[in-house]
Amino acid sequence: MMQNKKLVGITGGSGCGKSHLSQRLREHGIPVIDCDLVSREIMAKDTPCAKEVVECFGDSFLENGEINRKKLGKIVFSDSEKLKKLNEITHKYILTDIYNKMEKEESDVVCADGATLIESGISCDMMVGILADKEIRKKRIMERDGLSDEDAALRIGAQKDDDFYIKNCDFVIYNNEGNIDIDEFIKKII
Repeated sequence: MMQNKKLVGITGGSGCGKSHLSQRLREHGIPVIDCDLVSREIMAKDTPCAKEVVECFGDSFLENGEINRKKLGKIVFSDSEKLKKLNEITHKYILTDIYNKMEKEESDVVCADGATLIESGISCDMMVGILADKEIRKKRIMERDGLSDEDAALRIGAQKDDDFYIKNCDFVIYNNEGNIDIDEFIKKII
């Protein structure tokens, strides 16, 4: 862990509201590293990570040399072994980038927002799980990502269940309504 800096992980399945919470934290001056954005950056065209992903899975999901994340998602979210392999490849690059970004922040508290933080092996001072009912998550995913009902269900089915987050997080927030008490949350993480 970085000296004098506290890293708070914000995790949970797709559609639980991690990004919403992260945006609210940013509005209150707390830096948040978006692991999905980091994932996009490390898998950009011709990066070492992208090359490793193509070596492992072939190139059927490439468009103009770029990884089409929806196509790659269809491959890995329907096969737990392929998803595990993708995570093994990407997590090492993501963690390096997160720690580098954290080091550059002036704040004493930095949050990292990511669905697979626990599985990545990241070293956080506190891990917070955001949970929501599956039907609410599915609706959010479909609206946000333009996915079909089937693809949204596949994504949710490939992710950990609520018990995993309850067991592995310091505390959890239920976010069915989308109205997290940000002031109370900030008190818990600082």
